Amino acid sequence: MADTRNQDAGGGYRLPEGYERCSKLDPVRDAPDAFGRVRALVAILHGPDGCPWDGAQTNESLLKPLLEETYEYVDAVETDDRDNMREELGDVLLQSVFQAQVCSEDPDDPFDLDEVCDRLVDKLITRHPQVFAPDDETAQPLDADGTLALWERMKQREKRRASVLDGISKAQGALPRAAKVVSRIGKSERADALDAAFDAPSALTDDYADRILRIVREARRDGVDIERDLRVRLREVETAVAAIEDDGGYQGMEGDDDGDQ
Repeated sequence: MADTRNQDAGGGYRLPEGYERCSKLDPVRDAPDAFGRVRALVAILHGPDGCPWDGAQTNESLLKPLLEETYEYVDAVETDDRDNMREELGDVLLQSVFQAQVCSEDPDDPFDLDEVCDRLVDKLITRHPQVFAPDDETAQPLDADGTLALWERMKQREKRRASVLDGISKAQGALPRAAKVVSRIGKSERADALDAAFDAPSALTDDYADRILRIVREARRDGVDIERDLRVRLREVETAVAAIEDDGGYQGMEGDDDGDQ
């Protein structure tokens, strides 16, 4: 059910109570739609007469909140918390718009959200040739797996990638990176040959990493999202820990030696 708390009698947007007489909010009030209101408000906050903290942010300083809000949205979805999904999805949107606002003010290579959106639309069209075939041509129907494989081929062609692993971020955690590497290799037309890379010699003196990689590969073969399963299991462990602490009168961090603060 739609939230109507900030709508007037005619169904239009209404500013929060007590802020109706602030002329600085005129661009927000006059925006043509909800997304425009977000863009207008972020521009005000990051502008010279806005919030000092917001105005001092850079693309780099906003990376941490971007990651945090994304993880919080993932948690809301996986726990089926619909109210929190509304909140966290808004926070993810804020981070995207905020990043674009900062980019638009770059003195050397500025670009705005309109350019970002147009590039996104172009990408979605060209990555789906089977959906957007010319009217005088008959598109070849594909199932979900075939569509994903076509997406990857179009992506590799557009980006002129020499390797199936090009474009995988090295900044992400080792587990999601491992899952991505395994997935890319598995979807490659040369999967059988590339699979031999997992048997390459290692400088490590133990086999823990190889054992983890084997689990990741097994999970992909079985159609299991290993990251999601691990998050679910950790939530179950955390719930059990909380119950044990409640029953045993847990008093704090005594005896902890893992260096966490």
